[in-house]
Amino acid sequence: MDNANMTTGAPAQTVHFHQKHYTAVVSGAKVSTVRWREDIHEGPAIFIFDNHPTARPLTGQVTAVETYDLAHLSPLAARQPPGTDMTNFARQLRVNYYPEMPEDAVVQVVVIATGHHGDSSLPTT
Repeated sequence: MDNANMTTGAPAQTVHFHQKHYTAVVSGAKVSTVRWREDIHEGPAIFIFDNHPTARPLTGQVTAVETYDLAHLSPLAARQPPGTDMTNFARQLRVNYYPEMPEDAVVQVVVIATGHHGDSSLPTT
């Protein structure tokens, strides 16, 4: 069996996360991610947790992709707690993930859902 959406037949895209986000994604606490220059679209997805020693890939969905100017990204739009320092948020995106991202970058807020909280339905073969 391949990684395809059974309704549309569209292949599932792969979305990579840092291993530190595994527990939050599995529990449903993390429902979004901010990305720059990644080709992510609505539809079926496989969430991969890079370098995690035990995490299996999770199947899920990208339920929305919203585009914002980084300079105008609000905590609400980024699905962050009210009062989040968005200047620091942007700085952390650069430090941890996108060192080449300019001040005037256009970013995507990617909304995700797993629907099974830790039980991957991916085949093991």
